[in-house]
Amino acid sequence: MFYSFKSFSRLFSRTIHIGGMVICFGLPLTSGNTLAQSSQNVGPRPGGQSLDVIEAERKKLFAQMMAHPDDLDTAFQYAALSSQAGDLEGAVSTLERMLIYAPGLPRLQLELGVLYYRLGAYETARQYFEGAQSAGDVPPEVKTKVEDYLAAIDKQAAPSSLTGMVRAGIRYQSNANAGPGNSTVTLNGLSYRLDELTVAGEDFNAFLTSSVRYRHELDEQGIAIEAGISGYTAGYRDRDALNTGALEGYVGPTFDLARFGLDDRTLSVFLLSSGVLIEGDRYLASIGASTTFNWQVTPTDGVAAQLEYRYEDYNNTKSRQSPEYQTGDRIDGQLSYSRQITEDFNISSRVLATRRIAETDYLSSTELGLGIGSAWRFAAPIGDGPAWVLALDTAVSRRNFDGPDAMIDADERQQDTEFSVNLRQIVPFTDSVALVAEAGYRKVWSNYDIKTFDNISVSLGIQSSF
Repeated sequence: MFYSFKSFSRLFSRTIHIGGMVICFGLPLTSGNTLAQSSQNVGPRPGGQSLDVIEAERKKLFAQMMAHPDDLDTAFQYAALSSQAGDLEGAVSTLERMLIYAPGLPRLQLELGVLYYRLGAYETARQYFEGAQSAGDVPPEVKTKVEDYLAAIDKQAAPSSLTGMVRAGIRYQSNANAGPGNSTVTLNGLSYRLDELTVAGEDFNAFLTSSVRYRHELDEQGIAIEAGISGYTAGYRDRDALNTGALEGYVGPTFDLARFGLDDRTLSVFLLSSGVLIEGDRYLASIGASTTFNWQVTPTDGVAAQLEYRYEDYNNTKSRQSPEYQTGDRIDGQLSYSRQITEDFNISSRVLATRRIAETDYLSSTELGLGIGSAWRFAAPIGDGPAWVLALDTAVSRRNFDGPDAMIDADERQQDTEFSVNLRQIVPFTDSVALVAEAGYRKVWSNYDIKTFDNISVSLGIQSSF
């Protein structure tokens, strides 16, 4: 497993809020090619340049190539800029011309193999990688990368694949129970003082999260069956009422739409089921279905749309006496866009919508939100291990409830605005084991002061992937 920032940033997730904790159940929008997404191979390249600057430099380098067609350094620079600009075909044609002047050069074979891999032409990529491998006097770093890519191609060609991860760690939260910061609140115009267990309280927890995904390509071309399961459990130091266990599974087909003339597009249809335990009691059980459409518009630009329906059955627990009224239907939708700015930096944006239809109006709601994310892959500042990944994600949403809660305000319905930001640093020790550090902030403003709160969270964990 190669750590790729794209695999962390392009995730559609359904969240369940329990106190200040957020449980995320997610289905990947694309299966992705993590090795290609994390490659740093294509020649020397400047970072952070605008497309206009890149195009101007390409024109200059193109003129130099025409004047000196055997200048390999100029060709590599031109190919690197072409790759940055999303013109992978231009990079390929440039490097293939160089084979005339430097046949069998290992570095050249490697770069061409990487480009064809990114284009999805795995067998052509294999030929170039094997050519680099069989060349004499192959540099050790080239040999290592070739072996990694050949292993990834073999995995792509296999009819079945099994991937997964497990992460264990500790988390601190400044407001673990999502309680209001002020111990005095207003209920129907009267002031009430809250007890210590209701107001905001900090706590630590130990957590374990894991996921497994299985994919099998059917004999019928363009159809695959996918199944996955993910789980989460957390135990709190002081607040036992927040001890949680959650499990979710999905299964269904994925269709490659190229068979219908729609290249670089897939459609997935999954059946879903999940359950949540709190304090050892069944808190939530759900069943539903989702459909996801992915389109890799260009080698650097992708869009995805997902629609999901669930029936959610809530139950009361030892310390929660009213969750059962949240039982009902939930519909989630998301439209997202991602762009690979450079080999090592990408951005993404998303629009989200959620409709909940509960047994009572004051628990039914409509929510709209926006999110922006980015991820940066950079060389390890310590040692010569795998590259590190830094990811930032922020979101804002507006939630309006259908009717007033008579216990809080008999005349005005609840309206919330929520903001969140999360920073994640991934420090790989090897290709499959990494340290993951996260820091996040969540703030909810509400016209019901008992629902207004904020929470700072910090976590540290060890993740192993396969």
